[in-house]
Amino acid sequence: MTYDSKHTEILDPKTWYDAVADQYGQHHNHLNTFYHLDFLRFLPRKPSFDIIDLGAGDGRMFPQLNAIPHTAYVALDLSKEMLLHHPRGAKQLVADLEKKLPLHNDTFDIAVSFFTLEHLEHLETFFAEVYRILRPEGKLFIGHFFQRRAFARTANNKNFKIKQYKRTTAELQAEAEEAFFQTEILPLYDKDDHTGDLLLCTKNA
Repeated sequence: MTYDSKHTEILDPKTWYDAVADQYGQHHNHLNTFYHLDFLRFLPRKPSFDIIDLGAGDGRMFPQLNAIPHTAYVALDLSKEMLLHHPRGAKQLVADLEKKLPLHNDTFDIAVSFFTLEHLEHLETFFAEVYRILRPEGKLFIGHFFQRRAFARTANNKNFKIKQYKRTTAELQAEAEEAFFQTEILPLYDKDDHTGDLLLCTKNA
């Protein structure tokens, strides 16, 4: 087991999210800058898109993504318990983003990953796999928010935190470009505070 300096146990992401799945929705009001994002302005004019939410959890992103015209929508997460709370309307898939994904090449037009990459130790597989499953000119949206500390939660009268890996947006951008994505960083603001960035990655045509 791993503990921080205050003797709070630090759990791996799957164990942590399984433990907090029933209460996670109560904390959706933090880091809410992304609720104001207009994804459509980044997309080409098409009648419909195939979408995958990587690290979908309980569907925190679902209302915005569901507003995009789509033919297929897949909610993928490591935690089956979190997906049990996801709204209906999405195909659910339990998978590890640090391993090869059980998905075909050139399947999706849009991939989204929010509140997820800080939990991945090895990003090379993630970016390579997303590049593989996106169609040419497909978009990967990454929400990177500035967090000073890991979130603590309580379940079964026990306090614990989640294991996280601190990275800058520039570091994520470099990893994406190593996987041959074209990238752009767009700052996100909550009122006047720069709370994070949107990293927009595009697969080559």
